Amino acid sequence: MQIAELNQHPGYAGQTAQLLHTEWSALPAWSHQPTILERIKQRNQAPAAGFTLIATPDGETVAATCSLIRYELDDIAAREYWIGEVVTDKKFRGQGVAKALIQQAIARAKQQQISELWLYTPDQQAYYQRSGWQAVEQRQIAGEEVTVMRLHLAQ
Repeated sequence: MQIAELNQHPGYAGQTAQLLHTEWSALPAWSHQPTILERIKQRNQAPAAGFTLIATPDGETVAATCSLIRYELDDIAAREYWIGEVVTDKKFRGQGVAKALIQQAIARAKQQQISELWLYTPDQQAYYQRSGWQAVEQRQIAGEEVTVMRLHLAQ
């Protein structure tokens, strides 16, 4: 499985948007694939602080994705950098692909001297806690109960 930056391989943007849409189309922010594609393209324009990583098993298929998003939730200014859009195609789950993408995103965040990362999840709290993330609060996002979590990055 190869991990690459989407901004280095813009031809994968459509597949990445499709993967996100397929996973979360029932949620308002993910119901319109062209809007997802536009968000991805904007985030991955240099010089942007955010980025999207993709995993491809064969150089043609996007199997998984993970993004670093600046102000995914913007109601608390101190919560600047978020890990989000973590999705693995059902055919590739259980192989550690998402874990590898998240680790790569964290490594890149450290290179950018980011001191902490945030994420929210409705159902993967235990997974993230095993990797050092700490639950901070429960809240509603787009009608879904989620846990907001934080990871301090050693500098």
